Amino acid sequence: MLPRVSLRALLAIGPLAVGCDFFQELEDAESAATDGDSEGDSEGLGDGAETEGSPAEPCTLADHDRCETQDRLASCNPQTGALTTIPCDELCGQNPNFSCVSTGGGQHACWCVVPGKQKVNSCSELETCLGRCAEPGTCTDQCFSRTTATTIRMYGALVHCAEVTCEETCSSSPAACGPCVAAAIASGEGCSLERAVCDEDNNDEDW
Repeated sequence: MLPRVSLRALLAIGPLAVGCDFFQELEDAESAATDGDSEGDSEGLGDGAETEGSPAEPCTLADHDRCETQDRLASCNPQTGALTTIPCDELCGQNPNFSCVSTGGGQHACWCVVPGKQKVNSCSELETCLGRCAEPGTCTDQCFSRTTATTIRMYGALVHCAEVTCEETCSSSPAACGPCVAAAIASGEGCSLERAVCDEDNNDEDW
């Protein structure tokens, strides 16, 4: 189930707890460019960041802050009224982006992770592993470290599609958001990646 994450405080609704040392919280474009651990630090916004709003025409979190795709974030700064479009791959630097996700309170962010070198966890096993984490941090980091970037991206696609499918529900009825997202992830509803692709994914047996 997709969690909602507030500024620096990660609040999970359901089994999937979002957050690790490399989670990039986007309070604004400047903090996102400098925040993070040295290993998973942001490379900055780069040339791909585009400012679309202005104080004269302020953006709002509810209407403009969103994940345009799994890898493209539209970040609204309520203090300046600026809307900035950010490619997650530029924000994550050398680390892969799991997915652009909702963080609660109307904000969204890229979730940068550090994968492992071997696929001990398949796609569905990664989902189960994350579901066992009571809170973000070492537990979720270990889940990602036990699989590869390809598997992380595969499950991330299901999470993103689930959020898009439930966007209206989450906006109008926050209490129904968690169950909606969980059901959408389980079914693969609204996603070009079929749920069966994740379910049929196998780990590397050599380990």
